[in-house]
Amino acid sequence: MGDDLPEKLSRLAALVGRHGLDTVVLREPATISWLTGARSHVPQTLDTSCLDVVVDCRDRPRLTVVANAIEAPRLRDTELADRDVDWIVVPWWADRAAALPTGPGVGSDRPGPGMVDVRADVAALRRQLTAAQAETLAGVCADAARAVTAAAGRCRPGMTEYAAAALLAAELLDRALDPVALFVAADRRGAGHRHPLPTTASLTERVMLVCCARRDGLIASVTRIRCFTPPTSEDRDAYRRLLDVEAAFLDASRMGTRIGEVVATGVAAYPAHGFDATEWHRHHQGGFSGWQPREYPAHPGSADLLTAGSVVAWNPSGAGWKVEDTCLVTPAGPRPLVHDPGWPSMTVAGRQRPDLLTD
Repeated sequence: MGDDLPEKLSRLAALVGRHGLDTVVLREPATISWLTGARSHVPQTLDTSCLDVVVDCRDRPRLTVVANAIEAPRLRDTELADRDVDWIVVPWWADRAAALPTGPGVGSDRPGPGMVDVRADVAALRRQLTAAQAETLAGVCADAARAVTAAAGRCRPGMTEYAAAALLAAELLDRALDPVALFVAADRRGAGHRHPLPTTASLTERVMLVCCARRDGLIASVTRIRCFTPPTSEDRDAYRRLLDVEAAFLDASRMGTRIGEVVATGVAAYPAHGFDATEWHRHHQGGFSGWQPREYPAHPGSADLLTAGSVVAWNPSGAGWKVEDTCLVTPAGPRPLVHDPGWPSMTVAGRQRPDLLTD
């Protein structure tokens, strides 16, 4: 759970106190990852956790983990090894919810009957990374960037998208990163399919590699493009203009700003840089990240505020190109974290941004 556990428990206790509660039940995978750093999933396809965490905030906060008899031994031995927690273990066929406390003093981020709904406050709390979490995220992003560089370097014309995805998955797993999302687009398929799940299509001119990679609960979102044939001047111009659109999103990602205002600024940059004004309708532009690939696709009406320690991932796209990064919001502005010195870069709005990798 890291050296920052007392800080996180202090934040939880303050939240509980504001609501006049004494206990909070954490059931959301993102919240459990925020508190423990543990892998809370079994299948990655389910939006449910294999454990619940009860935090009793009376006197000194105390943690109780509720899990079934299949998962409890593994969690004890790996994810929560040597952690000072109490355990409630139920049969695998039993509903864990029956073992959870209820009543007017109990809140939850995924409330059931007899629990107070505190999900919005918990979500806002976990959006502010601790210093230790920010350092961990920087490492996750750096390793994800290196994995994409290594996979792109191994891609070859004639290879299928599935084969390219296998290379990327292997490079991620080799760095102890779980692939949460994995997309590959051969040539110009990314222009029509913004979430290009891999197919048997063969790479010819270029390949776009996209991943969301997770370790210790934190996620890096990365997009990189390798060109096997020289891009035309028109292609290079379009890619550069898209980086200018991204710069508008990044420049607006400041503490105290409503995330919807950031989106509004970014989408206004599309026509300002020669793209169709409705280009942003064809793909969501990103939003809060960190513990999830995106908490929700942000839009101009989104009301949540950026704070110090917020994580955002923007992914503008257009003309067959896409750029993406994971950024930490700091008092000095947004800090892009996905960087590998081995990948070519260019300076855009004072920041080093990924260029196209060309042969």
